[in-house]
Amino acid sequence: MKPNYIVAIVASAILILASGEALSEIKNATTETYKLDNGMTVILKENHSSPMITSVVFVNAGARYETDYNNGVTHFLEHLLFDGTKTRNRAELNETVEMYGGYINAFTRKDLTAYLILMPKEYIEIGLDIQSDQLLNSIIPEEELPKERKIVIEEMKQTLDDPDNAADDFFTQAVYRGTPYARPVLGYENIIATIPRDRILEYYTTYYMPNNMTALVIGDFDSNEMLALFEKYFGSRPAQPLPEFGKVHLTVPSGRSIERAEMGVENTHVGAASNAPHFSDHDYFAFYLISEFLSSDDISPLSRALTQGSEPIAQSVSASLETQRDFSLLEIRATCSSAPQGDSAIAVIERTLANTDNLVPSEDQLRGLIVSLKTNDIYLREKLHYYGIMIAPMMVSTGYEFLENLIPNLEKVTRGDISRVAKKYFSQPAYIATIVTPQAAVDTVAEVKSATEFLKEVLPNGLTVVVKCNPDSRVFAANVLGKNRSAMEPAGKDGITDFVNQLLTEGTSSRSKEQLSAELTSIGANVTVADNPYIPYDDFYTTHQFSFIKFETIDEYAEKGLTLLSDMIANAVFNDNDVERVRKQKLGLIGRSSGSTRDQCRSVFYRLLFDGGSYSKPIPGTMQSISSITRDDLIAHYRSFYSPGNLILTVCTNEPAADAMENVKRHFGGLIPASISAPEISQPISPTGAVSMNAPMDKEQVYIYIGGPLPGIDSEDAPALDVAASILSDRMGQELREKQGLAYSVGASANLDREFGWYVAAIGTGRENFQVARDGIVGEIRKLQNEAVSPDEIKKAVNSSWGSSLTRNLSRVNQAYYMGVNEFLGVGYDFGSKWIEKLRAVTPDAVQRVAKQYFSTENYFLATAGLKE
Repeated sequence: MKPNYIVAIVASAILILASGEALSEIKNATTETYKLDNGMTVILKENHSSPMITSVVFVNAGARYETDYNNGVTHFLEHLLFDGTKTRNRAELNETVEMYGGYINAFTRKDLTAYLILMPKEYIEIGLDIQSDQLLNSIIPEEELPKERKIVIEEMKQTLDDPDNAADDFFTQAVYRGTPYARPVLGYENIIATIPRDRILEYYTTYYMPNNMTALVIGDFDSNEMLALFEKYFGSRPAQPLPEFGKVHLTVPSGRSIERAEMGVENTHVGAASNAPHFSDHDYFAFYLISEFLSSDDISPLSRALTQGSEPIAQSVSASLETQRDFSLLEIRATCSSAPQGDSAIAVIERTLANTDNLVPSEDQLRGLIVSLKTNDIYLREKLHYYGIMIAPMMVSTGYEFLENLIPNLEKVTRGDISRVAKKYFSQPAYIATIVTPQAAVDTVAEVKSATEFLKEVLPNGLTVVVKCNPDSRVFAANVLGKNRSAMEPAGKDGITDFVNQLLTEGTSSRSKEQLSAELTSIGANVTVADNPYIPYDDFYTTHQFSFIKFETIDEYAEKGLTLLSDMIANAVFNDNDVERVRKQKLGLIGRSSGSTRDQCRSVFYRLLFDGGSYSKPIPGTMQSISSITRDDLIAHYRSFYSPGNLILTVCTNEPAADAMENVKRHFGGLIPASISAPEISQPISPTGAVSMNAPMDKEQVYIYIGGPLPGIDSEDAPALDVAASILSDRMGQELREKQGLAYSVGASANLDREFGWYVAAIGTGRENFQVARDGIVGEIRKLQNEAVSPDEIKKAVNSSWGSSLTRNLSRVNQAYYMGVNEFLGVGYDFGSKWIEKLRAVTPDAVQRVAKQYFSTENYFLATAGLKE
């Protein structure tokens, strides 16, 4: 498995048809569902908006089907299925898909395992051949077991080092105690370290059968042709009897139960779970909308009660409806700054739910919830493989037919239905809750031709606008890029740009926070002003170079969307209460980041590389800088940073480009420019020798960054550097991860700015492996400089970059984002296709030349976090 998310799946009985015909078919307006002779269910969704196809195959395998003696075997097996089949070795399995511009991965959850490929449509048959071989013909090589054991154990250590995971595990154990759902997906180190190959094979041959699998295929294909491919690659394996599993009974008992623990967390974590109707119960749909209402930020009665006011109890709060095959639960989570606030949060949650009138949205709010669900479904369908990942848990539990009819059933729900169901479930609240508080302080050291049209203009006020028109999607997307994020920040005010961004959705001079939220909800708009700090590695877009605001709605609401977006950019207000609430949230996140070896290592690396320059600043700021920022500071920075001359607005639409441009001018042409000076952007420095710095942390894992300066994106060497970094990353993965089992997370990259760049080779490994891992990175760089680079390595690197670019640009909102980034870098909004052609011209000799010239094994920066001093 490649390092990524943990997920899984169980095929629903609703999807397993009873017919004995060779192929039985259920048709509706958007989906075709088939069952092969051997019992495998195949769900086909044609989507011709992008020349990509994803196939996600779900297997009924997960902790729900394990025992206390083989807990973790499902996830371990997921890794092992990438290690070889009867006809392909590990390299052929893992590299063939990337060779043809595709993406392959897998993930495990408690009741499912999923294996996915994403391919350009021209090569989908190659992908399906690999996918079926991996699932049906793996041999679990004995020689691969020691390496994979080490990798999975490193993954466990990485998880254990995250204190938030510990709080989540405590909540899971309390709520799901006595059921298979209490078992951890990763299992336990002693089991993974000792489970023999024959027991792993027994599990594999029991559960990895076609009648225990469901495939969801989405993308640019013809259904008849795709079905024939599944017959060819999956249809020949016969069905076999499967173990029977009884129903999992889970009901929160009447009354209130609170369990407590002290852990190494920065904040206090609160969780509460209560009963919810089973998806087969008609009350489910009204309850679903209650859950959505509770999780809808500004209009949520929970959010208003917990996070607003002069002294908010919680920094954040969320609600989710967990829909399993046998039961449903409402889960509520909150993060508080202090231990006493944990009990206060529980009391507020109980009081809010018990007053059932709180749980009934107004007619406008109810309509907004429905519109938001519908539009988010449209957004998600653009992302193909991600759509399959996101819908997997519910699809496994309920069946695809239920999922397809979910929104139509929600549209039938009335406020009266919601009131009745709220009283039924919450008049006498019963829940299981947990409160996890920080431990007492201790002394520690711390390319397809399409009807696409572009139009670019610089408006008289200085705003750069780029419009892309394509008729194949209903999504209207815009991205506002603010140039030179870190360089524009005043001295001592690190993180002020992110602070300002977080406040842009808090209301304007013409719309209160509640009005703005309600209007955004009414058009199903998504507004993203920062990466999600709670999703691992979801900081891909966070950079010193610029800030971003991503905005998406659908075509029928484009006009309203531009009105709201321009209002946020032009007329933001910074109310004292909102400023203090966001400040507390940011301080909490900074505290959380202080416990991450990866975050701290990256910060150390930038301090070394830029030696006090603007790019050495911590992007989210520090405890000191965020605490010092005043409301006047925020307003002053907002007026300069969001001056139109400092912005690039990119739009993707199905409206004619000229019409869209005129619409943008009407909404943004009146932005008033401010007088701003060109900021000073410091160049990276060149190291002499191995220049090192460590952030000491008491962790199981140490993170390592090795790197140095590069030329900018306009350099003639830039394409070769990109390919060289990709090959180095692949070789590091093969040697340090796959062969030596030193790491779960490893990779290298070339980061190219306008006038300069830098490279990084990184690894997260056990503290005891530090020396070997560091020497391993340097050794792989040396090999790249001195050992021949094969044409296949070049082809794989280029196609991997091409496939990754196609994947990142599946959604219109990401297309708008990358158009803005390329325009900012000075290479033009349409740079993507040109860059691929430059990569395809790179030769093996060029890769070795730039590796020798720039990737030094003598002079480099070595940043570490996690070593004790």
